[in-house]
Amino acid sequence: MGPVSRRAFLEGTLAAAGAAAAARILPGRSRSDALGILDRYGREAQDQYTSARINWKRYAGTTLAFAASANPWVTGIQPLFAEFTKLTGIKINMSVLGEVEFVTKLPITLSSGAGSPDIFMIDQLGQAISAGWMAPINPFLEDKKVTDLAWYDPSDLFPAAVAFPTVKGTQWAAPITAEAQLIYARRDLVPTAPATFPGLETAAAAAAKKGSTSGIVMRSSADPSETPWPLGGFVFSYGGYYIDPEGHPGFTTPKALEAVTIYTDLLRKWGPRGVSDWGWEQSEQAFEGGAAAMFSDSSSFASAILNPTTSKYGSETTLYSLPKHNGMVRPNVWYWTVGINKNSKNPDAAWLFLQWATSKPTTAALAPVTGTAIRSSAWASPAIAKALGTEAAGAIRTTLMEANSQPMALAWTNANWSTIATSVAQAISSIVSGGSSVRSAMNQCQNAAVAALKNK
Repeated sequence: MGPVSRRAFLEGTLAAAGAAAAARILPGRSRSDALGILDRYGREAQDQYTSARINWKRYAGTTLAFAASANPWVTGIQPLFAEFTKLTGIKINMSVLGEVEFVTKLPITLSSGAGSPDIFMIDQLGQAISAGWMAPINPFLEDKKVTDLAWYDPSDLFPAAVAFPTVKGTQWAAPITAEAQLIYARRDLVPTAPATFPGLETAAAAAAKKGSTSGIVMRSSADPSETPWPLGGFVFSYGGYYIDPEGHPGFTTPKALEAVTIYTDLLRKWGPRGVSDWGWEQSEQAFEGGAAAMFSDSSSFASAILNPTTSKYGSETTLYSLPKHNGMVRPNVWYWTVGINKNSKNPDAAWLFLQWATSKPTTAALAPVTGTAIRSSAWASPAIAKALGTEAAGAIRTTLMEANSQPMALAWTNANWSTIATSVAQAISSIVSGGSSVRSAMNQCQNAAVAALKNK
């Protein structure tokens, strides 16, 4: 589970989920403005698609079922479906659920062997791979009948985004969003980027002493879909792993223990009261409301946090990279991906859609709306710089280009990750609340992970 269980504003009705996702449209873009941008782009860019050496009409008349979890990319892509149908003759029937309902219902459907949905967003990649629910992407990329590699230009995709759903050379899904861990900071309280993790604690302490604000806020609830993600950036930057390349849990290594200590010390000493029960939503709201000087989490939050109409200190907020440890920084990353159902009766048509949806022109159209573009060229465009600000867009692009998804992928693609993540979240929440020491909590976490991995 990635940072986007954060999108658990999805627990309400579908309408509420859609409204929450729409709220993530970038500063200065109302929902109607964003849809207008996409509509105009689609009308003007047909030649960018028809220049591809692909017979887009090969599967005209096909209808594809798409199972999706509500998020900004889903909100942004839907207005372009009419353009895709105009180009290909293929209709998209998208079913959108809140994330909690989505991650509950989709495995049941896929486990039945049903051929529908044809394509689906993936929350638990390890589970999807081990269960054999997806057709690999490689054969489609190699098939000149349905792919123009020169036009599609895979080299423009962030390497870590492609590496994330790739296991032993087989790519199992197509990335549709890219997010990386950053530090949001109030310029008046944290005027310079902390260069090291001890420096981050020094900055948090100094900011807290300047007023009634807390020094920093981050997730530390016992929810397995919450806390393991931002903690990962600390553990990985210290050179540790949740699950190492040999498949062993690494929660009691000196590197992991040092990272957990700095993470939990920051929150125990300089975090808001009650933060041990907080997830992304409470943390983001605290920062936007001025109750914390810093907030370390996903780049996808930039759209709301930098918006002065929704964030009290939006115009006074800047983005910093995570600090380095011994010259190395490995912020955590997250990529929503979409897979093709192994039992779909329309696999080639499904790939045509994914190729279109992740192509340069479509990604460029979505970038100013979602702020989670998977292509370097989209982040370099004037449109996203105008929407997000040149400084923020540049910081996010640099982080995504330099990201290494291996440490995260080793954990999140493991079939037993959900069980292990529960132990991680419970351990951190207990440490921050004062219920356990770092050593005791992480020993329990290590033992639980060893037991889980024996069941693989």
